[in-house]
Amino acid sequence: MEERSVREIPVPLLLNQILHAQTYRIMQCMKDIDLKPGQAGCLFILSKEGKLPQKDIAKKLGVKPPSITALLKKLEARGLIIRSQDDQDQRVSWITLSEEGKHYINKIKDMMKEMDEAMFQDVLPEEKLLFRRILLQIRENLMTKEEIESCSIDFKKKCMADLDDEK
Repeated sequence: MEERSVREIPVPLLLNQILHAQTYRIMQCMKDIDLKPGQAGCLFILSKEGKLPQKDIAKKLGVKPPSITALLKKLEARGLIIRSQDDQDQRVSWITLSEEGKHYINKIKDMMKEMDEAMFQDVLPEEKLLFRRILLQIRENLMTKEEIESCSIDFKKKCMADLDDEK
């Protein structure tokens, strides 16, 4: 593409193309390891928190308990999590990552690292930092603090939308 025509592409269109390409790659990565985004999110929460009761996982993912129950059943059937009953309250299920679940976390981290490297190939570290700062400033210019927080919640809901498929 000629230099002049590249400069004429509106920034919002470029951002849209980048987001589309990134979303597609993430979905492909998840498909390659046979995980849905909600399942991957659950595994990451467990990798960060260690051991959690089922209700806390649902809360952190922003989903209702029936949705998390179905998701956890699938992860348990695949050997990615271990479910255990609380010694003092049998109504409480504790969830931890299995060794296989930890292996999946490493796979996902490796894929994300590869994606980051592909995105920023031939970009200097200081340019990457500047790019991030500019993106944060643009977001601040276009959105209120409440909108940014709401957007994070909406993003979480969209990422976890596959939980409805778990039922």
